[in-house]
Amino acid sequence: MNTKNVIIGILAVLLVGALIWGYKSNKTAIDNKIVTTSENAKAETSNSIASMKKEAKTNYALANAKVALLKSKIALETDNSKQKAEAGLDNAIKYLSEAKNTADEQTKAEIDILETKVNTAKKSVVQKKEDALNNVSVAVDEATIMSEKYNEKFQAEKEKNIATVNRKYAELRAEEALLKAKIAAQSEKTYAQAQAYLEEANEWYIRSKEYGNQKTILYIEQLQKDIEDTQTYLKKKDKEARNKVSEILQKAKEFINED
Repeated sequence: MNTKNVIIGILAVLLVGALIWGYKSNKTAIDNKIVTTSENAKAETSNSIASMKKEAKTNYALANAKVALLKSKIALETDNSKQKAEAGLDNAIKYLSEAKNTADEQTKAEIDILETKVNTAKKSVVQKKEDALNNVSVAVDEATIMSEKYNEKFQAEKEKNIATVNRKYAELRAEEALLKAKIAAQSEKTYAQAQAYLEEANEWYIRSKEYGNQKTILYIEQLQKDIEDTQTYLKKKDKEARNKVSEILQKAKEFINED
């Protein structure tokens, strides 16, 4: 009888040990994914910010080129100064070169065309040709159109990028909270903590909706409904809550990847 009890005791200890090991292994895997999620958030945010910085530099350089050309035109038309006109054209060429360093391929091609016109204008100024003022005026007009067009595009993209960065960051933070909820849902003792993480995820989804479109908002609202249902399972201490959290996580992951 004692031997039987000992065997049962040993088996019980082994079973508990296996469960603890399984839980710790699962926790480690989830913890690793939390780190990955955080890194993904940083990477996406950094990429969008880097893109905005490049566009801002291009926009600024094009505006400078436009101003430099305008100064060159005034130097010829009002000041009658060939030297100032050449200096303005040289500055314009410098700014156009800077703009190309950060511009997209289409804008680079447009800058190349403008550079050709600026060089033509400079050549006519240096050679004191009769069409010098006309050539500079053409370059001014082209630069003005390009600068204003790019600025409109830049302002629109800036607003869009800022909204996308804010939305994606909120969605990734929501996924992080869901991952933590999954850990807490492994034991009834931490169901309350799991509920708190689910509430945190819901708060992040509320923020995400502020920057979403109709399609993303509908998907997020479904995730919020799933979170609410899962919280009900947790309140009842229903073990099905664990599966529910996993299902929400899968949907959240698919949403981020698809988007």
